[in-house]
Amino acid sequence: MRIASFQRFPIFDDAERAAQTLLCDLRWADDNNVDLALFPECYLQGHSYDRSIIERRALATDGGSFLKCLEHLRPTRATAIVGFFERRGDQVYNSAMLVEGGELLGVYAKANPLEDGCTAGDEFPVRHRRSQIFGINICSDFRKPALADGLVAKGATLICAPLNMMLEEHKVERWREPAIESLRSCAIRTGCWVVSSDIVGKNGTGWMSYGCTLAVRPDGTVVKKAEECAEGVIMLDIG
Repeated sequence: MRIASFQRFPIFDDAERAAQTLLCDLRWADDNNVDLALFPECYLQGHSYDRSIIERRALATDGGSFLKCLEHLRPTRATAIVGFFERRGDQVYNSAMLVEGGELLGVYAKANPLEDGCTAGDEFPVRHRRSQIFGINICSDFRKPALADGLVAKGATLICAPLNMMLEEHKVERWREPAIESLRSCAIRTGCWVVSSDIVGKNGTGWMSYGCTLAVRPDGTVVKKAEECAEGVIMLDIG
């Protein structure tokens, strides 16, 4: 299976623009015979920890705005994992969609959310793609090893990790290495490949991210890593 993981500047409050960027990236993925494309946490609307902002940004998967975004992706073939704030009735989730050819295949909701007002997900789906079985853990999910272990119990050989490591500038350096180490530890403990996708750059309010987009082999070796402080993409073949 060929995987591409994208490190991208954040886009805030403009899902239409994000969908157009996704379209360009997925066309590139199709040109390079990519099976699975991975994008950052909450990439569609932009991440936040603020309840009122999250409530405003959240989209229902059967709503017009969300379906319009999916429509942009119909010309593409690669399966994509894209983070977004999801509304289900009166609940809001930090979720990752699985989409292919503009069709929604499924959604994983973050089980250990730190965002104010987000409900914890309690389902841990896995999917088959060529020779691999993959599941999703989102960012702070990696603080609870049992969440990844649950995917392994269902046969997962690959854990996809949408991240959003944009932090207040005084915290960025402190979390730089621990973020990488948490992904390495997960790979070693589970025996799975772990591939992450992260936001990079600044948000204009004193928050920033170096970018932590990388691929880790089951023995804990980082085999691919996007350049820090720049947009980029890593690509690798597994299996």
